[in-house]
Parts: sequence; C-alpha cells; structure tokens
Amino acid sequence: MPRVLRALSFLVLAGTLCHCATASGTGGQGAPPELRFAWPEGFSAQVVSTTAETRADQPARKKTMRYRLRLEGVGAERTLVTDQMEIQETSAEPDADLEEDGGQPPSTPSLVLGPGGELRRIEGTDQVVAEMAREAEAQAIPEEQRTHILGLVRDAMEQSSRYRWEMLVGKWVGLPLKQGEGVERSSRVTLPMFGSAVDTVERVTLKEPTSCGEGAAEKRCVKLLLESSLDPTKRQKAADDLVQQVKSFMTANAGMPETSLPELTVTTLKLDTLVEYIVEPETLVPYRQQVSGKSQVVLQSPDGEAQNFDIQSERVEVFTPVGR
Repeated sequence: MPRVLRALSFLVLAGTLCHCATASGTGGQGAPPELRFAWPEGFSAQVVSTTAETRADQPARKKTMRYRLRLEGVGAERTLVTDQMEIQETSAEPDADLEEDGGQPPSTPSLVLGPGGELRRIEGTDQVVAEMAREAEAQAIPEEQRTHILGLVRDAMEQSSRYRWEMLVGKWVGLPLKQGEGVERSSRVTLPMFGSAVDTVERVTLKEPTSCGEGAAEKRCVKLLLESSLDPTKRQKAADDLVQQVKSFMTANAGMPETSLPELTVTTLKLDTLVEYIVEPETLVPYRQQVSGKSQVVLQSPDGEAQNFDIQSERVEVFTPVGR
C-alpha cells in the first residue's frame, strides 16, 4: 500500500474509539469550583496506549503504542508535543504480522494551548501534507486522485489533533467540582472507521476520589465519567454525511468519479461511548484513561448485499508523569 494511503488509514481509522468532538462549555457566574488546566511548565509523561478491537466477524486485533507527551514553552502559549512514538499491532490470526505494512506512523502535529488549556491552533500539518504530496507524485498517482487523497489526509490530521486535545483537556475543563453532579450537553464527534461527523448527546460526571495509580495509597485524584450516544433527532443528517464520506474514500482510493459510484442507504446507525478518566482535579494532569466504544453501520446498495460494519473497541492509556 502506498504510504500516503497508509497514512490516511492510520489517521482516520486510529480514532475507532476516540471521537473528536466540540461540546458546549460549562460553568458561568455563580458556578461552583471547576476543574481547571494547570499542567506545570516542562510537563512530560511516558504513555502506553493499548487498543483491543473487534470488527464484525473478523479476528480481534490489538495495538500497543508507546510515546512521550510533553509541554514546551512558557507564558501565554505553550505547545503540546507527541513524539518518540512506537506502534506494534497484532492479530488473533496465527502468524499475523506484528506491524501492518512495516511502515512508520506519520508525524503527529503539535497543539498550541492558551493559559487555560484552550486550543489556539494546530501546527505541523502543512509539513506532513507536503511530504505526502511528494511521495504521491513519485508514485505516479494521478493528480486529481492525489489532490483528493491529500485533502482527506489533511482533514484526518485536523480531526485527530482536535480529538487529542478534547480527550486530554477540552471535555473536562469547567466541569463542576461536585461529586456526582452531571453535566449534559450536545457534542459533534467523528464516526469510527468512516471519519464523518455525527451529533451526540453526552453526560459528564465527576465520580469518587481515587488513587492516581496502582499501589498508591493517597486518593489525590478523581475519576471522571463520560457517557455518549447518537442524538436520535439528528440521525438522518448523520446518515447523509456518512454516505458522502464513503463516496469520498472510494474516489480517493479507486480514482472513480463520484457520478459512477452506487447509491447507498444507511439502514442502521449506532454509536455509544464510555470514557473513564483519572486525573488530578487541581491540574488535570492525567494518569489513566479508558475508552470503550460500540458502533454499527449497515450500508445497503440497490444491487448488492447489505454491508455490516460492527466495531467494538477498548483503549486504555496509562500516563506516567516524569519527575512526579
């Protein structure tokens, strides 16, 4: 598989459980104390991320990522950098390859954060897209198809980067520091495997105090819980957007004009997510995040059998802050 297509697959499909999102904020005048972002200057953590995934009747797959997460700079803007990434992927099938395609993952853009943890901008996307463009040209991919692929790569990188910020900071800042009190809000997330946006309804709750890591006696962290499901009132729009995204992928991978693609109908669309996040309440310094997700899409074409895309996944990330 050409590296540009492998990069697109990695960026879009890596978010099987992790749905990038934009949610309404919380708080306001007279609100109780809230969770706030206060990572210390020079913060760094070693992260081990393990994902187990089952798609329909296919064998289970397991992916382990190891990387470093660090905060650079001082003052009003600081940059969150992900580097030193290593990926190992295995399958339940006998003699399966440990790392699909034998390639390295694409570079990860950096996130520029404001003093309260707000996402100011994403840096590094242009550099990666330019590298992919040179490789696509060298592989003699037709110009129109190349342009379409690179557009999808750019969109996927933006989505993945924003998702990363949401899951580490954005979904939690402003949550009231009152145990058991939930916040309900609307969110717009990326559908696993397809990359299209759907509207969801989510509830975020601060649960009981807990230890920050295994073996720690002091309960100086808290557990945050997020439950999310598809907004039933926005299902038709989600289905229409999904079909359009499928056509874009088919055009990018096969080079077929959209007018020649079959008409598709979404007969089933489900999406449920559960997130448990252990953090320091005064700083939002992370220690552990577990994301469980279930999604199902059934696509029907006029002359073919129904295609069932049923995904169940679980991702566990363990953060080990350096020097803490």
